[in-house]
Amino acid sequence: MPCLTPYPFLRMLRRFATLSVGLLLLGLALPSSAQALPDDARLGPSDTLRDALTCRTAPRDLLGLLPRLRRERPDDFRQAERQYAEPLLDLYRLDLPVEAWGQTSDGIVIADNRVLMVIDAPADEVTGRLDDYLQQTESSPLAGALDEMHALIVYDGNVPGLENRVLVGCEYRFAELRLLEDPDQVIARPLTAR
Repeated sequence: MPCLTPYPFLRMLRRFATLSVGLLLLGLALPSSAQALPDDARLGPSDTLRDALTCRTAPRDLLGLLPRLRRERPDDFRQAERQYAEPLLDLYRLDLPVEAWGQTSDGIVIADNRVLMVIDAPADEVTGRLDDYLQQTESSPLAGALDEMHALIVYDGNVPGLENRVLVGCEYRFAELRLLEDPDQVIARPLTAR
């Protein structure tokens, strides 16, 4: 993916002396060593898509993520609305919006190692809502912790059709992970950290 300009640091970061912020080539990443992360349990029972967006999908379940989303949400994930070759990603439109990280969207982008929401709002507004959400959930640890293998990422969508939108979600940092591959056509291999 192309190099992007990072957003200004979130106000919330000042409150966490232990938080280390890693700047990816693609945007702002918040590693979970912070442990002051959102608790989406209030949204109800587990949901595969919301779990993937909030970095709660177990490594053993990642290889079959897209087929599972197609089974659970056939109308939403039957066919990508748009596919991109550079960077490699698929854009899907949901019948009903999903909520994660204090954001709501009916646009989902799946890349080889990312599951992201497409937010149709200015970057400052999106990061402000994310900041507020993280502040409200400071004392609630995330059940599936962010760590060196999972990161909350926020960056501009700068490919045709995603201009002036912000992408928010999870990056899974496993070297062999290819979420867009059909797992039935891929030789089984264990996932390892990058």
